Amino acid sequence: MAVASKSTSTETSSDRLVAFEVENLFGQYNYRIPINVEKHVTAIIAPNGTGKTICLRLISAFFSKKWSFFADLKFGTVKYTFQSGRQVVVRRDKSGDDNDVSAKLGVVFHIFIPDHKPIQWKPGASADQRMMRAASIERYVSFLTRRGPNRFVHDITGEIYTFFEAVETFGNYFPPSYRKQVYGDEPLALQGLISNVDCHLIETQRLLILRDDPEPYHAREQRSSLAISKKAQTLKTIVARELTAYAALSQSLDRSFPKRVIDIDQTAILAPEDLKTRLADLEKKRASLMEAGILDSEADTPVTLPEGPLADAIARVLSVYANDTTQKLDSLSKLQARIELFIELISQRFSTKSVLVSKELGFSISSHGGNVPLDQLSSGEQHQLVLFFELLFELRENALILIDEPELSLHVAWQKKFIADLNRIIALNQFDVILATHSPTLVSRWTELVVELGKVDDE
Repeated sequence: MAVASKSTSTETSSDRLVAFEVENLFGQYNYRIPINVEKHVTAIIAPNGTGKTICLRLISAFFSKKWSFFADLKFGTVKYTFQSGRQVVVRRDKSGDDNDVSAKLGVVFHIFIPDHKPIQWKPGASADQRMMRAASIERYVSFLTRRGPNRFVHDITGEIYTFFEAVETFGNYFPPSYRKQVYGDEPLALQGLISNVDCHLIETQRLLILRDDPEPYHAREQRSSLAISKKAQTLKTIVARELTAYAALSQSLDRSFPKRVIDIDQTAILAPEDLKTRLADLEKKRASLMEAGILDSEADTPVTLPEGPLADAIARVLSVYANDTTQKLDSLSKLQARIELFIELISQRFSTKSVLVSKELGFSISSHGGNVPLDQLSSGEQHQLVLFFELLFELRENALILIDEPELSLHVAWQKKFIADLNRIIALNQFDVILATHSPTLVSRWTELVVELGKVDDE
């Protein structure tokens, strides 16, 4: 078996997925999906039952290392192609008994790196190790009960898991070395490709938290009811963090302020008219930050120029002040742009309600002057709010987002606006999106983004 050198495993920074292929899915479908990395949005359109959702889940399973998903699915090969030219091909390698916890997982990974020998990896440790690990499932995950040699039942939800599914689903409950003992050593080249893509699957139940919940698992209904409230708390935390950085920058500039006033170059001192314009612009910027809920109204006292000729000493002080204040307020610009777009997008959809952002609550909803509890919003309103919040505030740059049926809970007017609004979010927060839909209305204006896996009748 060929082994890649360490150098080949680390040359994957910002390597984006550019194509996905699956052969013989369910024994009948062959798909190739080129990903539009230039436009950042790819829309897979197909009728129900043809595997579009499975394609998203295959992409998600790869980047989340849910190898059991491959073992449980009928397919021939799955191929992932990256911008660097690297490829990973997953093939079935079925052996053993599905009811035997010591059975092999049944898949083999082939990693192809330009100018290097291919790497082959079969996830799975020895049978003895797996048997030993399986015996400890209930010890680590107290709410799972064994119901057979390879069958564990969730005591609250009743969901059934195989041994591998339990390890992947409840990984936070196990010691750090547990997964390695179950699957063996992952090739460094595979680790590098996976770690450089921050991939998230947003399924049809968008009231669930986008990121994995690190707390003990509860019923889906309990998690759903908390999702929108958690988003408000998340924004509160984000605003507090940015204001802490803003305060630190302010203190740093204030400490060096006297020296910079003394040392300022004569050519950098602003003329009275330029100072008046700069100070007026700063007041507008400060007012917009207040309106966005980031700064308090008493955050800074406005500065006005004195009447008559401006003394050189005052001009020196105000020139440095204007530059410092610009730097301070600009440090909040990225957060402000996201908050303003969030408010705009949600307000367009909540025709009788308003979105208010504050340091105290994160965000809240009001209607006719009264507060609307977040959990009393309609399911469609909650879906939109949660989705747009996650895309604006909770993603790493260059993330890969998979959205299944974004048209759910959207009336036709919202569907027509969805991709345009998505593009505005991407402009602020660079990431790639793959949508799976069967709504021609959603993609009617965006044919260049569409990959058809099957014909869909017009709505």
